[in-house]
Amino acid sequence: MSEKQTTYLIPLEQGLIEIKGPDSAKFLQGQVSCDVRELADKTTRLGAQCNIKGRMLLCFRAIQPENERIILRVHAGLVANGLASLGKYIVFSKAKLADISQEYRCVGIAGTQSAEIIKNIFALELTQNDGWEVAGENLIIRIAEDRYECWLAQNDKRTDAIWNQLSTQTTPADQNLWNLLNIQAGIGDITPETYEAFTPQAINFQLVNGINFRKGCYTGQEIVARLHYRGTLKRHMYRFEFVPIDQALPIPGSELKNAEGKTVGEVILAAYRDNQTGELLASVADDERVAIYLTNNPQKLSLLGLPYAIPTPNEDN
Repeated sequence: MSEKQTTYLIPLEQGLIEIKGPDSAKFLQGQVSCDVRELADKTTRLGAQCNIKGRMLLCFRAIQPENERIILRVHAGLVANGLASLGKYIVFSKAKLADISQEYRCVGIAGTQSAEIIKNIFALELTQNDGWEVAGENLIIRIAEDRYECWLAQNDKRTDAIWNQLSTQTTPADQNLWNLLNIQAGIGDITPETYEAFTPQAINFQLVNGINFRKGCYTGQEIVARLHYRGTLKRHMYRFEFVPIDQALPIPGSELKNAEGKTVGEVILAAYRDNQTGELLASVADDERVAIYLTNNPQKLSLLGLPYAIPTPNEDN
């Protein structure tokens, strides 16, 4: 099987936060950047929880498997932070927070045969990106035509059998490949290193349905809206190719410099593409994106394309 035809099975290093109760959707609607009401249409949404300065405490993919239950898939290192930051506001709501990371085995399936494998094992055909379905106790999300997330319930008696089926029809891979696919899709993330460092617009969430500017108030909304409506957004997230030094990946939050040594951006996410090169997403000042360098790396980064257009300042509105 050629590399282009290979379909990969990737254990995901993610955490899951559950909001459960009659007020779960109402509570979350007042806390995050996406419109939680859209989850009721069997749609997942990217979103962010911000502090009062509009800086992200958490970014997530949200799913609503039941009327009174919403799950946020977050970076594994930020589950405790998310429980604490959301917990400050939930005390007067008829809803409760819980870390349910151990209740599911989250895996990614990526490659040309992904849809066929999902159909064969789960008897599902998902036709829309960001759509999801239930298979037994398992949650299956279509990220793209050739990429799916499967949240396999540990209490489902078929989980081990499903894992064995997936394993026999795929090639194993690790989180690096999933990160690379996110980079190529232009989907950023917040990690412990970049906690409270970026606004949602700094990682292009306005371009991937991660911000709804008409939904109403939430913590940090005033700052996020001001950046949008006053046209003051002067940086975006861009994709670059780089050559690692000593095979080391730049960690999230690493500074990027221009030719004069001035800091003009920060790394969001990086991954190896092969043995010689890597790719990264970085939040960068728009007018500095062409000639930019990693700290202590003399090779200029090469600007790569994204699957969506980066607007000019006048187009951000």
